[in-house]
Amino acid sequence: MRALLRTDIVVARLLVMCIFLPDRLQVLASVGACVYFVFRTLGRKEWPPRQNFIAALALGSSFLLYIGAALITPASHRREAFSLCERMLSFLLMPFVFAIMSQYFRQLIAGQLRYFVYGCIIVSAMGIADFFYHHFIVNGGKVPMSHVELRNIFENFTGIHPTYMGVYLGFAICITGIMWEPASKRQAMLKNVTIYTLLLFLLSLFAKSPIIALGIIAIHFLYERRGQLRRFAVPGAVLAGVVGAACAFIPFVRQRAGEMLGLFGENTEDDLIQNSVHMRRLIWNTDVTLLKHYWLTGIGPGRLLEALHLRYFFHSLYSGYWVGYFDPHNQYLSHWLSFGIPGILVLVITLIIHLRRAVAAGNRLYLYLLFIIVITFFTETMLARQQGVLFYSIFTALFFFLYSPSPALPTGRQAPPRRGGKF
Repeated sequence: MRALLRTDIVVARLLVMCIFLPDRLQVLASVGACVYFVFRTLGRKEWPPRQNFIAALALGSSFLLYIGAALITPASHRREAFSLCERMLSFLLMPFVFAIMSQYFRQLIAGQLRYFVYGCIIVSAMGIADFFYHHFIVNGGKVPMSHVELRNIFENFTGIHPTYMGVYLGFAICITGIMWEPASKRQAMLKNVTIYTLLLFLLSLFAKSPIIALGIIAIHFLYERRGQLRRFAVPGAVLAGVVGAACAFIPFVRQRAGEMLGLFGENTEDDLIQNSVHMRRLIWNTDVTLLKHYWLTGIGPGRLLEALHLRYFFHSLYSGYWVGYFDPHNQYLSHWLSFGIPGILVLVITLIIHLRRAVAAGNRLYLYLLFIIVITFFTETMLARQQGVLFYSIFTALFFFLYSPSPALPTGRQAPPRRGGKF
């Protein structure tokens, strides 16, 4: 029995950490863990209520849009459409897995979220260490540090896009701040050091949307504790010091912060390629122009990238220099352009369902996860990559069904208790 419990814990840790594995191993680890927990639930002779399956179908309804669009896509683009369906499969699979899964195993998985934090620290440290290796050893430190160089080397080494890593780090900060209940001053200090470390990694990558989301989360967190603000005076001062030091002494943090000034005016020294803010203006204008033609029914997910690439090609000819190809860089516009009005409605309604459940459950971690996702959707097509789809599917489905009606645990079977002071 103890060996089986240890196996349960190991598989739960694998599921929350599979995000950091290479793509094929991600699939193998996530599918293997899901199959394991489903069979373990059936072995306990527990069966979920019917409303769980209805909820799972509602949460995964975007996948049904992809299937329907693929079936009516012209043959010339059908391969791309079905490729997207394959990538989006976990969008439907995970809600059904957690709908079937025993509440015992949901609680067990939620109790292992600290391993997601460990994964963020390890991967971030390795990626930034590889950047320093290339900058100082391989290139001899002959050129100034650049945030473009950092982001490219980080992604090449870890296989994770810096914005996605920023989302992971933002969620890891929330996990650490909410789930870690220190029982001593030493543990409180260690908790704060962990948060500052995660924040320093996030500032180094300077993924703008997760940072904005964390700012909103901090405001909400302090508002809820507005009668106890004195307790956060020292941690807040240290936090401000960490942010200030990062901006003052980390070159690529200053560079990315300087880019943000492009939102408030033009900088003639920044060209379209090097300044991501200027580039996003081009992406936004291109998306909106295309949306004017396909706002009602959409162009279809299999044809969307081709239509965008064609517009960027002619923009390059007009500008006299190559601007590259880009996806919509906005999950809401991506759904709208792909499926028209039904697509954007399904996505927004799904997020509202999650937000209502988070508020009703009173779970701040669930709510803050949704804050990060909702805000990042404005600047990133997060569900265009397997890493984003898997992250979204696993954690939103976990929290949703963690607070759903489910059969009582068999007598004598309880989820592992939380112990004070443990992370």
